[in-house]
Amino acid sequence: MVNSEVDINVLVTLYNQKIAALTNQNVLLEAKIQTLKKDFEEEKNNLLAQLLEFKKGKPVSNSKTKSPVKDDDFQNSEVEE
Repeated sequence: MVNSEVDINVLVTLYNQKIAALTNQNVLLEAKIQTLKKDFEEEKNNLLAQLLEFKKGKPVSNSKTKSPVKDDDFQNSEVEE
């Protein structure tokens, strides 16, 4: 074999390894984005629920449990986004 030639099996193996590594990295990054979006939405809803409770004059709880507040309540809280 001459130096300028490449073994096709080696080339395909390396190519597949690189694709697999990049695909795995992409999946991990997508999972991180989804996690950050979920965390942001939960925190936003928690803060909006606290604001709504404050405006209604109820005591504000700092628990991480979901509040039984509906989206309509958030819209009626007169908060500008």
